Amino acid sequence: MSSVSLLHSAATEAQEAQASGVMQMTRIDNADITLDGHLSEGVWQQVPAIDGMRVITPDTLEPAPERTDTRIFYNDDGIYVGAMNYQDPETLVGRMSSRDEGVQRDGYVLSIDTSGQGLYGYFLRINLGGTLSDGTILPEKQISRDWDGPWDAVTQELDNGWSTEMFIPWSMMTLPQSGETRQVGIYTERMMVRRNETWSWPALPSTNPEYLSGFQQFELEGINPRTQFTFYPYASVTQDNINNDTEARTGADLYWRPNSNTQLSATINPDFGTVESDDVVVNLGAFEVFFSEKRPFFLEGQEIFRATPRANGGPFGPTTVLNTRRIGAAPDIDVPDGISVGAAERNAPTDLLGAGKITGSQGNWRYGALLASEDDMVVQGTRLSDGEKVNLQSTGKDFAIGRLMYEDTSGGGRRGIGWIGANLSHPDHDATVNGVDYSWFSADTKWVLDGQFLHSDVNDVTGTGGFFDLDYRPQQGVEHSFTGTYHDDTLEINDIGYLQRNDFMQLDYRLGITESGLDNFRTLERSLQVINQWNTDGRPVRLGLFGSQNMTFYDNTQLNLSLRYFPPRTDDRLSRGNGTYKIPHRVSYSASWNSDRSQPLSVNLGIGNSEEDLQADNINYELGLTWQPNDRFSTELQLEYRDRKSWLVHQGDDRFASYEADGWFPEWNMNYFINAKQQFRLAMQWTGIKAQEDEYYRVDQTDVRHLIPTAKHATTRGDFTISQLNFQARYRWEIAPLSDLFVVYTRGSNLPNYAGSEFQDLLFDAWTERLTDVWVVKLRYRLGS
Repeated sequence: MSSVSLLHSAATEAQEAQASGVMQMTRIDNADITLDGHLSEGVWQQVPAIDGMRVITPDTLEPAPERTDTRIFYNDDGIYVGAMNYQDPETLVGRMSSRDEGVQRDGYVLSIDTSGQGLYGYFLRINLGGTLSDGTILPEKQISRDWDGPWDAVTQELDNGWSTEMFIPWSMMTLPQSGETRQVGIYTERMMVRRNETWSWPALPSTNPEYLSGFQQFELEGINPRTQFTFYPYASVTQDNINNDTEARTGADLYWRPNSNTQLSATINPDFGTVESDDVVVNLGAFEVFFSEKRPFFLEGQEIFRATPRANGGPFGPTTVLNTRRIGAAPDIDVPDGISVGAAERNAPTDLLGAGKITGSQGNWRYGALLASEDDMVVQGTRLSDGEKVNLQSTGKDFAIGRLMYEDTSGGGRRGIGWIGANLSHPDHDATVNGVDYSWFSADTKWVLDGQFLHSDVNDVTGTGGFFDLDYRPQQGVEHSFTGTYHDDTLEINDIGYLQRNDFMQLDYRLGITESGLDNFRTLERSLQVINQWNTDGRPVRLGLFGSQNMTFYDNTQLNLSLRYFPPRTDDRLSRGNGTYKIPHRVSYSASWNSDRSQPLSVNLGIGNSEEDLQADNINYELGLTWQPNDRFSTELQLEYRDRKSWLVHQGDDRFASYEADGWFPEWNMNYFINAKQQFRLAMQWTGIKAQEDEYYRVDQTDVRHLIPTAKHATTRGDFTISQLNFQARYRWEIAPLSDLFVVYTRGSNLPNYAGSEFQDLLFDAWTERLTDVWVVKLRYRLGS
């Protein structure tokens, strides 16, 4: 009898052991496990199997059509997981990818609630082929994939499916202080792409608000991990081909757990080299674009500083007291008249002297603190009169952030209250923000409430604000959402955090309905949304009635339709403080279709028209092709073309101009995996826009009315082009968990106005007239217990 067959014999025993209450997890000390994906070691025969998965996507909750035998045991080192995923081998879809990249393939998830009370946990996914995805979990299902942990897993394809072995060390997880006995929550999930289904145990579909608090409870004994110390030294060499300059740096991140529920961390001479790059974004609007954090030190333990679900994002970016991208951002430079500073110098990141952080918990309390200090910078400018180089001095900023929260789950449901405070200190600028957040999850799991009160003090100017998000799910598949906000016109948190706008009032409503297992649709999702947003002067700044319908068919294709109506409103931001004007009613529609993404070649098509503020067409066409002929190679091309008839652009003061504009926005990625730990990646993104001036307007600053047609002003921008390119070639070798060697080449450009040029010339010139041309070699290695 094969080793797999021997594992089958324990399934009945495991099924009998499963109960609605607390289950006992098997402890096996001195386990001799070779992490190779084969469940061949004798120790696996001693562990009862867990099955009982049900279909949660679509949310029919029917028993899974294939067996999944999960075996879990633990010892002083960590948790070991072995899963046998039964499946016809002809239907297996295994694809390698970068860590945390969303690719359609078969996969297995183990999520752990280490608090044992539904307060915080970890999401760990192993994909067929051997690549990993992971993240942290906050109530109730706030999954952030920004975090990476030093766990490991391996998969194997078999003649009756595929299997995996996982090892999750205690040292990477926060564990509350406990006596001899503690409880953890466990959730398992499996994705089968050819069926376009997800199964889980316990059955917790996304249409049900319960997730983290619904994990199956397990009891463990004798787990109080010893003091842990982890050291991440790095060395990097950067060759700047523009300045013909070579820079070598060394430094380290340090993490120390004096006990299981406290972690102290620090970074010495931190290096935030260009091994990751942001998307190309052209922003001529009035609101700042939010960019997510990519630096490992600031990502580690960041979840404690996410005070509400809105800190994870939203349709207009997140609302958060702490945006760590502010730390080490471009320096504040006072540029005298007659001095020019180039874009590369002006936007270069500020060096950090260092940063330190502490996170932990004690009973129902959790806390965190972050300190960081920027170095002073010298930025080189050019004197316009004679071309001489001039050094401009910038003083670094100091940051201090604190967090304290209390959560209680006794008696069912969850209740929480917390505080977060942040301070920026600079000789010419001082900003302090305080927030008090609250959360409530009803014991019957139907109601979820989150919110926050905010207060800011920036150079002795104070502001206040607050918001709430309320969800009510009377039954599975039906959700009512209410969103309320009030921010006065002096609330300012963007020195340290992120808020798209102040001077804002909001009361929105959304109804979402999801049906599964219908005659013609695998899943049918419908939504109706009412948008009601005003400034504090009582003028509407965004109103709308939105409807959408998303259909997933039994052949795994998808069709998505949306229709939006915008009643008349005012715009009080695009003029940059030079007046408020009226915008007429508008209509927007879109349609997109996606083929079966489990196939080697998949296609997506889209078309939409989001009418401009002046009621002219803004038509968007999209085409996407993804080719994945095997598990090691993939390439993806996304093409977007936009045709805008009256694009309104601010020209300064009270002046506007409308433009007829065409734009191409291609994005190409190619990945090749030597194996699951070694990847070569090419990525290119380009934005090309040609705009021809059309009509001219001004704002009536004495009254709120429609824009007034006017003659062309002498300083009007005229025809213009935009051409921005970002290219990156990257080799990554994961030598060990969280130990990587990078070899990266980055090339980028942002061309000046080349009015009259053709698109092919803009693209070619964007490649040749580079603004960034950098090689980076970086080694970061994990040492410690």
